[in-house]
Amino acid sequence: MAQPVIISTPFYVDKRGISAIIKDIEEVDFIYIDDIKELNQYLELNPVSAVIIDLSLLKNTQETRLFFQLKDTTTYIVINSYEEDPSPNQTKNFDYIINSRRSKDEIFTILENALKIKNEASGTSSILSEREKEVLELVALGYTNQQIAEKLFISKHTVISHRKNITSKLGIKTVSGLTVYAVLNNIIPKDQIQ
Repeated sequence: MAQPVIISTPFYVDKRGISAIIKDIEEVDFIYIDDIKELNQYLELNPVSAVIIDLSLLKNTQETRLFFQLKDTTTYIVINSYEEDPSPNQTKNFDYIINSRRSKDEIFTILENALKIKNEASGTSSILSEREKEVLELVALGYTNQQIAEKLFISKHTVISHRKNITSKLGIKTVSGLTVYAVLNNIIPKDQIQ
C-alpha cells in the first residue's frame, strides 16, 4: 500500500479539488491536517509520499522552520491561493508550486509529475534490508549503538551507518518515531516496549 498524501489547507474547495485530481492520477489515501503544528507532529512519526500545503499556513516562523527541518524524501508541494506570486524565499524549499487559479489540466500535470517522480524514486530503495530491520528493532527496544554492535557482532560505526540509512529511507529522525514505525510495521511487538 502506498504511503498517504497529506493535504493541508484551510480551504475546502482546494482540499476537495486537489483530492479529486490526485484520484484521477492514482489511488491514494488522504490525510487532511489544517494546523502546521499538528502537521509537524504527524510528519515526525509517519512517512508520507507527499505533503501539499497552502502557503497561508506557513506564517508562523517557528513552526515553519520546524516544518522544513523535517523535510526528507517526501515530495513537498505548496499551493498559492493569493493573487500575487509568492517570493522565491517563500517557496525555495518546495519541490513544486501549484497556483490554485490555474486550470485543472495545468494542476493535473504538476501533480502527475510530482507523484510519478516520487513513485519512481521510492522504488525498492525505501524498503529496509534485513540487517536494517534488525538494527531498527534494537533501536526501538532502547539499545545503545554500542550494545547493538555487540549484539549483532558488527562495529559501532556500522551501526551508525545503518541508522543513517534507516533514517534516510523512512524519513523518521527520532527514536520515538522509529519505535512507532517498528510497532506499526510489526518489526517489534507492542508488549516488548519498556
